[in-house]
Amino acid sequence: MQNEKLKILLITGRVTLEHNYRQANEMLRTLLESTGRFEVKITEEFRGATKETLEGYDGVLINYDGKKMISDRTVTFGESAMEALLDFVSSGKGAVFYHSSVFADDEWPDEYRRLMSGYCCMEKGSRKNPKSDAMVDMANLEHPITKGMAPHWMAVEDDFFAGVFWHPDADATVLATVHDDINDYIHVPGFADPYQPTGVLRETLENTYQMNGDMPVAWVNHYGKGRTFTTSLGHSDGTVKRVNYLTMFVRGVEWAATGKVTIPFPDRSGNRRINPWPFYRPEDMGIKE
Repeated sequence: MQNEKLKILLITGRVTLEHNYRQANEMLRTLLESTGRFEVKITEEFRGATKETLEGYDGVLINYDGKKMISDRTVTFGESAMEALLDFVSSGKGAVFYHSSVFADDEWPDEYRRLMSGYCCMEKGSRKNPKSDAMVDMANLEHPITKGMAPHWMAVEDDFFAGVFWHPDADATVLATVHDDINDYIHVPGFADPYQPTGVLRETLENTYQMNGDMPVAWVNHYGKGRTFTTSLGHSDGTVKRVNYLTMFVRGVEWAATGKVTIPFPDRSGNRRINPWPFYRPEDMGIKE
């Protein structure tokens, strides 16, 4: 495996309050850099960014939904930063959208939605499924990101966003799904979040967009000469510490940045099965310490 590190800019700074985004950012940086393949820098202020801001980077990782509260109006990146981001990816670079960054409400420009390919929008009927644990079903095991992964695995203590809309000009491939069952909304344990459609008549729920379907939770898209990878999973470390998820994530970042995948599953054979998270070791990557 080549040792040259890919430079990734993690864009963050405004994320709804139920997310500990700084903790998540450090977790993602630790995971990516543990592979020996990435060097990650974090910025909490991307507004006002220009083409020069992104010079030298191979990809961006976006953990930003533009809100502090669910009911807030979205604070977008602004015109100059948006133009720089779109040009960056279309020139052959990569973008990764993480967890709640899949929400692109009406304040975001249409071209940003095209970049994402699939997006959620509360004004259009996207919602959060009330369950917190679910079986993830792989929809495509032939893509370089997912090759060799288990066909089914668990996501735990997570958010499952239902009602994904597809931009008409998207060139997307769904990699993984979670089933959105009407009974999840009718038989809700504990107290539901106020933006979950619970306590609603079954007849109304049955007519809800994409109800009883398979929710995409990971997908890829081509944009110009570049690529995007999106995963709506990752609310807490419960899923991120699962081997299948973390392998899909680091491979997704590499594929978005380069169009290729060289990162293997972490070696957990023999005594390595007791290695602590994030499981990757330099020797697994062909790197000599």
